[in-house]
Amino acid sequence: MSCFGILLARDFTHSAFALFVDTLRLAGDEGDRSRRVSYDWRVLGDAGLPIRSSCGVEVLPTGAISDRHTFDRLVVVGGLLDRGGQLSSRMSAFVVHAANSGIPLVGLCTGSFILAELGLLDGYRCAVSWFHIHAFRERFPHIDSSAEALFMLDRDRATCSGGVGAADLAAHLVTADLGEQPAEKASRILLLDRIRGVRDLQPAEPYAHARSTVVRRALLLMEGNLQTPLGIAQVAQRLGVSPRLLQRQFAADIGISPLRAYQELRLRRAESLARTPGRDIRDIAMDTGFEQPGQLRRTFRRLRGYRLVSTTIDRVDEADR
Repeated sequence: MSCFGILLARDFTHSAFALFVDTLRLAGDEGDRSRRVSYDWRVLGDAGLPIRSSCGVEVLPTGAISDRHTFDRLVVVGGLLDRGGQLSSRMSAFVVHAANSGIPLVGLCTGSFILAELGLLDGYRCAVSWFHIHAFRERFPHIDSSAEALFMLDRDRATCSGGVGAADLAAHLVTADLGEQPAEKASRILLLDRIRGVRDLQPAEPYAHARSTVVRRALLLMEGNLQTPLGIAQVAQRLGVSPRLLQRQFAADIGISPLRAYQELRLRRAESLARTPGRDIRDIAMDTGFEQPGQLRRTFRRLRGYRLVSTTIDRVDEADR
């Protein structure tokens, strides 16, 4: 029997935790009987107190963080990023000790931020949600992070972008341990269409309706390069296609050109940054790849149809709409 130790961060993401554990539960036994036959798991706590998730559901620990070597993998489930330290100092030390002991680590959702903060992703590749990739790269520019993959395995580290991707990562681990059939059975009981693998892509906003793999990969590449935008020829080259083919794929799939989609991603990022108190238009322009604030203002007015009237983007002249 393989045992997972699970650390839940303060305000942890309940869906990632539940989907990961339920995949192990359903794959490790016959039917839906919830016996711990092939897998066991323990929620490890600091002081035996309930751990509150971001949705308000509380989970009681079933093991102590002093149980250092009684599990085969350690899973860290991340939480809200704006609530300060996600783990106590004792729990952080426990994760580092486990890593130094050679125990493989799994980071679910924003668990990648915790592992990175502890220096445990240095020299590793990791998967981060498209929703958090900019914040991750600002804090950890030295780490090779991707908003393209649902999950990523690099030697003794596994990271997951979150959401249903937690079930996909668990299914991948089950397949490696027990074979495809138990993993597929768990997926069917969870009413998932299929198990997605390491080559499947995260859905990218604001073009989640894109179906072409080339278009989705291009959008994710653009999302990851907003501050220093790539040329469309560079995007095509990195994807291994011709610029002409890229243009045709975008026109057929989402009805606009790659350049227009890239501009829209940059403007949406600028709008998001403008909602942060204290952000100046000069900083916003720099963070979204515009050389000058005036260039951002002109592009915004040309593509959105109204102009900026203050240092922030969310205040516009209604008469100019």
